[in-house]
Amino acid sequence: MQNTPEGVRLAGRQQSDFVELDVRKSPGGGFHCAHGWDSRSELKHCLRELGEAMELIAHLKGRYEDADLLQLVEEMARHIPLDRVIFAAHRTDTLRQLGALMPKVRLARFGLFPAIVALWRKQLWKCCMINHAVLMKWHVQALQWRGYTVFASCVWELRSRRSVQQLGVDGAFINLY
Repeated sequence: MQNTPEGVRLAGRQQSDFVELDVRKSPGGGFHCAHGWDSRSELKHCLRELGEAMELIAHLKGRYEDADLLQLVEEMARHIPLDRVIFAAHRTDTLRQLGALMPKVRLARFGLFPAIVALWRKQLWKCCMINHAVLMKWHVQALQWRGYTVFASCVWELRSRRSVQQLGVDGAFINLY
């Protein structure tokens, strides 16, 4: 199952380079992987399952105060070196906020429109996460030429994986159980 310790273990057994976890601040404090609030979905339990070489894409969901972001980074640093973490969001303001607090962390922005804007204006994030269904080879190449790392997201089936490989992306998210 996605966003669970079992899912992270499975990714490790399959020798995945990255695992992507949807991270939310829980109502009572602390952080959970999205899709649940029980003790099984606590972020720390998923982080403990990361393999030695595995990297993490922490997909930040929702709004965060500065103190929340600092607490989140501190919790992650207890389990994984921060140079193995990419903090991703759909919200530019969340990335700006985190970049101001922690200038050396790697940032990624989800979405086609922000990736189009990145062709003309340098952005604070270094990684673009774009749904594979709308991704074009020329766009991948143009972003890479400008220094961005490009990930295809929402890849579901084997046929999609083959077409994503042909795009020349730097990585892809396979959303399978």
